[in-house]
Amino acid sequence: MLIPVLTEPNFRSYLWAKQTMEGIAQEANKRKYRFVPLEAEKFEEIDYDALFGEERRMLIVVGTSVSWMPRTLEFFNARDIESVFISFDPAETSLPTGMVRMDYVSAIHHLLCYLTEDCKRERIAMYAYNPNSSADTIKLRYFRKWCAQRGCSADESTFFNLADLTACYRRFREKAGQFDAVICANDIAAVSLLSFLRRDGIRVPEELHVTAFGNSQMAMRVHPSLTTSTLDHREMGKQAVLLFSYLSKTPATSSLSSRVRSQLIVRESTAMIPDTTRHLFPHSDADAFETSIDFYSDPEAEHLLRAETLLNACDETDMLLLERLMQGCSIDSLEHEMYLTTSALHYRKKRLMNLVNCQQTAEFLTFLHYCREKGVV
Repeated sequence: MLIPVLTEPNFRSYLWAKQTMEGIAQEANKRKYRFVPLEAEKFEEIDYDALFGEERRMLIVVGTSVSWMPRTLEFFNARDIESVFISFDPAETSLPTGMVRMDYVSAIHHLLCYLTEDCKRERIAMYAYNPNSSADTIKLRYFRKWCAQRGCSADESTFFNLADLTACYRRFREKAGQFDAVICANDIAAVSLLSFLRRDGIRVPEELHVTAFGNSQMAMRVHPSLTTSTLDHREMGKQAVLLFSYLSKTPATSSLSSRVRSQLIVRESTAMIPDTTRHLFPHSDADAFETSIDFYSDPEAEHLLRAETLLNACDETDMLLLERLMQGCSIDSLEHEMYLTTSALHYRKKRLMNLVNCQQTAEFLTFLHYCREKGVV
């Protein structure tokens, strides 16, 4: 099996991209698949007809930026080439055939719960987030929801990295006294932050807890060692090959995704405080409501749901029976027209009435006329 792989140029030199490619290569080699890296700078000039030949027109795309990745998806969709994305979460209106992503929602939720519940930190900043990164966008989206539920400002607590960590720190330093914990976008940003804080005499973890994403070698070796959420990019590469293999054997009628879970590694930057929050479930939008809201408790919705249940159970004979019942015909008068015995017609009628919880014929007829008013019968 051919597995072409395209890696975003600006992302290709990163350690995370190299680890992802290692995972792809290992799993492809294990399964005897032909792994073919593509030249990303000239991906629009590649002769894809010659590349795929008789193979399924599908490839893997690795990248993170909200500027480059959607352009590739649009390009491949226009040429009927399916794609499996790694590390990027596109808009719901335009999905690739497959997606492999970190479970960033659970990871950021876990960090927030750990800092607030276990570490008793209440004023949390988001540090060095890249507005062009899909992964960072997911984390910030959840952080905003978390802040809204707590009645605090996410914008005042977010510090973006516009390719200048020094400038990012200057902005943070002006407000550093307002926070008692920081969640950095990645280990690189966290190591940079720790050095700035050490220079300025801000003590970690006594005054400020610092956490990040990555679990890199630096996170283990820096002082204080860094509490971090793991990002297993090799596993993402392996999962992409598995997803690619599965999709290659199925019709191109759906989009499938896989999420790789993270683990929280507690170290000195949070005072080695044990983590007890790993099993807490992330908030949903429904958490904003104090009471549960049941859509189907509305009589209109409940009636239409019953109508859908009825229509799904009807064949052509049932539909004719319903039509005649609404016209006022008796079961006995339909025996010759419908070529069924009276007992068979009574059985059909009773079955349909039970489906919509109608005990009496008059009740059933009322329901049928309601369905007709709604234009569904």
